Amino acid sequence: MSDLTRRQALAASALGLARPAQAQSNWPERPVRLVVAFSAGGEPDILARAMQPAMQEALGQPVVIDNRPGASTLIATEHVAQSRPDGYTLLLTSSTTFAVNPHLLARLPYRLEQFRPVTQLMRAQLVLYANPRLPVGSLAELIEYARRQPHGITYTTTLRGGVAHLAGERMKQVTGLSMTDVPFRASTAAAQALIRGDVDVGFDGLATYAGMVRAGEIRALAITGERRAEAMPDVPTFAEAGFPDLAQGYWYGLFAPAGTPDAVMARILAATRAGLRGDSLTAQMVAMGATMEEIEPVAFERLLAAESDRWGGLIRSIGLRLE
Repeated sequence: MSDLTRRQALAASALGLARPAQAQSNWPERPVRLVVAFSAGGEPDILARAMQPAMQEALGQPVVIDNRPGASTLIATEHVAQSRPDGYTLLLTSSTTFAVNPHLLARLPYRLEQFRPVTQLMRAQLVLYANPRLPVGSLAELIEYARRQPHGITYTTTLRGGVAHLAGERMKQVTGLSMTDVPFRASTAAAQALIRGDVDVGFDGLATYAGMVRAGEIRALAITGERRAEAMPDVPTFAEAGFPDLAQGYWYGLFAPAGTPDAVMARILAATRAGLRGDSLTAQMVAMGATMEEIEPVAFERLLAAESDRWGGLIRSIGLRLE
């Protein structure tokens, strides 16, 4: 090879190496797609759209919300797992995806190793609701009432194996009560069943039920989390009610495909933090009983491992497995 040819080859090689670095430094050069593993109008969709304006300003590019609900978050998660690791496709999902599904589902179309955690976005709480016809006004009274019933009590579920269903299973373990789950397709249907008195109690978030509680149509007996929710200040925590083992809520987090470059991950994290501090978010989070809890990616990975161990232990103990 002549000196000229060698110099040309080296120059071409250097140019090829420079292109990825240049692409990273210029990222983003086009819109970023935020895949939400839930339907429009729910908590995670509200969160994504509240973050969107500040994220777009920080990135200098549009952030496109892409709702891909279904199959206990599998549809959205598999899609992002198969996406290019270039930072242009991100996943917003819940603790169900990585802390519950791996233990619950016999076949999983993704692995945690296919993702890089960006940060936890928010932590939300579950509330134990009761139908207003029950002669109870507190968790202690509910337990006393349930123990007197020959067949126990019933509770609503909207997703078998979801965190609300598992919260009911955990309550059965901790209290020793006989509780039968009654499945519904959506929170609104479950709430109406409680109002009618078709079901005794149910675990769910705040957003769907807050107005019904204020109107006296449904009773709220206890809430998970370390402190009371601003939207329901009169509802005690499970710890206050004497059951700290029932204090676990759920969270939403942001993920990128594995292999996404560090420089791009840093930009994504910075834009996400800007989104979480946006003015449009605060009131909506209060209404959902949620708190913003951004954490570093390494700490988020530790949280994922701890939550996986906890939910996995519960799922194995009740022998729950879905095909």
